[in-house]
Amino acid sequence: MRSVHFLAVWICGQQNANCELETGSRYLYLFFVSFEITGRAKNKRITMSEVADLAGVSYQTVSRVVNEMPDVAPRTRERVLKLLSEVGYRPNLTARELANQKSSVVGVVTFGTRYHGPTQIMVNIEQAAKEMGFSVMFTGIVEESIDEIRRAVTELCSHQVRGVLIHLPIEIELRHLEKVCRDIHLVAVDSDFGFKTASVFVNQELGSRLATRHLIELGHQRIGYLGAPLIWRAAKLRYNGWRKELAAHHLAEIGNFEADWTAAGGFSVTRNLIIKHREEISALVVANDQMAIGAIRAFEEQGIRVPNDISIVGFDDIPEAGFIRPPLTTIKQDFARLGKLSVQCLVDQLNGKVWRDQTIRPKLIERSTTVNR
Repeated sequence: MRSVHFLAVWICGQQNANCELETGSRYLYLFFVSFEITGRAKNKRITMSEVADLAGVSYQTVSRVVNEMPDVAPRTRERVLKLLSEVGYRPNLTARELANQKSSVVGVVTFGTRYHGPTQIMVNIEQAAKEMGFSVMFTGIVEESIDEIRRAVTELCSHQVRGVLIHLPIEIELRHLEKVCRDIHLVAVDSDFGFKTASVFVNQELGSRLATRHLIELGHQRIGYLGAPLIWRAAKLRYNGWRKELAAHHLAEIGNFEADWTAAGGFSVTRNLIIKHREEISALVVANDQMAIGAIRAFEEQGIRVPNDISIVGFDDIPEAGFIRPPLTTIKQDFARLGKLSVQCLVDQLNGKVWRDQTIRPKLIERSTTVNR
């Protein structure tokens, strides 16, 4: 915080009863005035020119200091940096980007952020973007429709973003999106757009097969499935993985149940499963960890012990998975790697490099909700 001081002179006259100045009654007042430079008009930025005046140097010198350029004497650089800190100077990034004709912002379109998977994808994209020197502008969509997606992409492009990463977890015909996005750099984040574009995937089907195979290797042959609505791309792929692994081992599909990705949904559906199908299954593959937690609660309330009476495998490896009782065996998605590869995919496009689609392999995390049959 920097103080500015000056001497002010006020010449006034004594007033009579009619508020008129009386002749010969003038007085001279001297005031020593001090104010802080932070007392500027609200929301008004201090400029480099003003910093230069306060520091007694040229505008070019301040610019070199701000942009970390050479050819500034160490003592001068130190003085300017101290002053920049005192006055709270912040670079005008928008002006800088306009001058360079390049934005440092990337856009992200996403849906379903109330669920763990989409939220983790969003968070890890932002983290990876920051590490690579970019800021992120998010645009959520209320429903997955071409019109809503077009609106979101158009909104981001109006802010001159360098490119757009899109995560659309629900299956929808998206070939019309190709026309909307033809002039921008685009990355499909674990999404299938129905047209060729740079993409990074998680092998959702393999993850479900790993979960099912783990149970088969433990001796289970009556393996049920607790999934989510098949309009969700991940739900469909995980369901297909369960079916394919059973078929590969010549096992019948016994008990396919559908909830809504939530612990409450998993609890409710599992209660009905216990009433109608309990004796049909010895193990359960669950499409995400939240539903698995709900299922465990439902089994325990009915005196069915996990894993002694029934084995359960979840999907996602949420932070709580290793701390519930019993700790949950699950399939781990590497959201951090998904975010990093997705941003790297965009950066490579910006640098003119050829991108080859990447597929991330999930892995089994074996804990305490599965045992030998």
